[in-house]
Amino acid sequence: MVITTNKDTKPEELDEALKKMQKSKKKKLSSFYGKLKGVFGDGLEYQKKLRDEWN
Repeated sequence: MVITTNKDTKPEELDEALKKMQKSKKKKLSSFYGKLKGVFGDGLEYQKKLRDEWN
């Protein structure tokens, strides 16, 4: 969801848009936390392998 504002936007309109966004039924990142456990192994080791540009 995108909230577009300009200098004429009233605070009440912004509050209403923010409340709509909070009620949104879209999944948050926290709902996916831990879903890929074991797929990549240890997260730190996986990142080191991806970022190992010098070897």
